[in-house]
Amino acid sequence: MFAVQGIYNEGTVTIIEPVPMKTKYDVVVTFIKPVEQAETDTDSERKLAALNRITGILTDSSITLEEARVERLNRQ
Repeated sequence: MFAVQGIYNEGTVTIIEPVPMKTKYDVVVTFIKPVEQAETDTDSERKLAALNRITGILTDSSITLEEARVERLNRQ
């Protein structure tokens, strides 16, 4: 199992981080919480905010985001 973050908006789910899989996969979409945003936010701004939340987790870490992804894939 591998998890990636995405945003659901008006019937469409947009994955906002790289997916390393190259073949077809069955997926399960879990709705976690509403996205808090101003009405003037663009899709790019929302994606950047989500990426900042993801990378913020690593701010105090000694590893890079790519190292964390590889580590997560290796645990699977």
